[in-house]
Amino acid sequence: MMFAPQLLVYVCAWSITVACRRAGKIRLVGQFNADEGGRRAFAAVLQAFKNSPVSVMVDGVDEDYRLETLPHVLGNARREMLERRLRQISRNALFSAAWPQGREASGRRDDRYLFISLSNHDAVRPWLDLLHQHGVHLAELTVLPAISHVLLQRIQPTEPHVLLVSEHCGGLRLSYFEHGNLRFSRLTAPESLAEGHAPDLASEINKTDLYLNSQRLMPRDAQLAVYVLDPENAYAGLCREISAENKNLICQAVGSVALAKLVGVDEPLLHRTADVAYLAVLGRSRAAVNLAPAAYTRGYVQLMLRHKLYTGAFAVLATALAISGYLFSRQHDLEQQRLVTQDRIQQQASLYRAVQLALPRAPTSPQNLKRVVETARALYAAPQPMSDFARVSQALETVPDIAVLRLRWLDHDAADTTATHSAVSDNPGAAVRALYFDGEVSPFQGDYKTALASIEHFAATLRNDPGVAEVRVLALPINTDPTATLDESQHTGNSAPRARFRLKLLMRPAR
Repeated sequence: MMFAPQLLVYVCAWSITVACRRAGKIRLVGQFNADEGGRRAFAAVLQAFKNSPVSVMVDGVDEDYRLETLPHVLGNARREMLERRLRQISRNALFSAAWPQGREASGRRDDRYLFISLSNHDAVRPWLDLLHQHGVHLAELTVLPAISHVLLQRIQPTEPHVLLVSEHCGGLRLSYFEHGNLRFSRLTAPESLAEGHAPDLASEINKTDLYLNSQRLMPRDAQLAVYVLDPENAYAGLCREISAENKNLICQAVGSVALAKLVGVDEPLLHRTADVAYLAVLGRSRAAVNLAPAAYTRGYVQLMLRHKLYTGAFAVLATALAISGYLFSRQHDLEQQRLVTQDRIQQQASLYRAVQLALPRAPTSPQNLKRVVETARALYAAPQPMSDFARVSQALETVPDIAVLRLRWLDHDAADTTATHSAVSDNPGAAVRALYFDGEVSPFQGDYKTALASIEHFAATLRNDPGVAEVRVLALPINTDPTATLDESQHTGNSAPRARFRLKLLMRPAR
């Protein structure tokens, strides 16, 4: 919509002024009289603006303004209340609207509304029909004082009571604002096009001041700031005279330079017609109030919806193209990385083959070498008797009168598996190693008590070894069974007395 042309139309009883806004620039199209010839010329111009939006500003004497206070409600209740009150006030006028004016400062803080309606739409209806016939969509229909409200905000007056005066093709427009809100507006128009513009400017300003005081629309003796839009730079002296004659009036002219800056147009364009300033404001700002019913703006709503769909589709397309470009670039980068990685793999493979060729020839295959290494590791990891023999040797050093007759080592004794597992509970899944120790006390002089003490000391030393789980005495030099007789305990079946004994050691599994 930024570069699409927007048609701007000022309508009065005698003629219309048409401007066009395209790419932010305002261009004057022309003025057309309200007769058959003017309508035909306007219809010819509309051929170039088919499917374009149009904003219409009406300036006539048939405008009705009524300020009322209504309860503060929201939502559907507010809409229904305004529609009902608008029908009562405007007497079912075709073009009418309610303009919010803020809330009361005290009491219930009710809402204030300015109800605006066109009691006679004969001046604007033919032009709207032409717009509809040529496919130009009505975006808004407003009144000139609503645009004066926007222009006054740009002037930024400091006074609370302001009268904005401007001269147009339809006559002299005087709009009164209180604290920036429109309270009253009147148009002094000639009775016919041949009579020219409205009568004396100073006289109309004084009449308006008297009317505002008589109707108590403005506090008595309050100063009224008067801003006269002067695109021809002709009213500066008159404004000084008005201020000098009436102390309650502070009149100042807004010359062509300041006015062109306010509305954003070139100064020479203001000299062509007095309506360009308001048309420029209408093109750059939405009107505060829109009098057009929904039936007249349906085409514009559809146009905006179509533009939004086009904009959304274009945004989706642009996003898809951007994502596709990114993915294509990413794919290209990944492909380059793959090729570089593949080259590096080939280089490393070549180096590996070169190293293999440089190695001396092996006596057997790598698989056989692997099996040999695994077998050696398994053998080294298997239990070895030397560690258990070393424990017995350390115990023998503490008892020098014990002699070794025989050692028998078993890496797995199934008979003692259950017993060993109960004794050694920290590694129940390990194999049981057993060491059978056959020895004797030497020299032995027949002192069995001393021999038994040496054997018991030797067994206790073995039990204290952390690598020994259990020590069992299988045989002693003398039978210590309390049920045996003295003769049986002394005869062991040997001809010469010897102090032989036999032990069984259960070793702890290696961790």
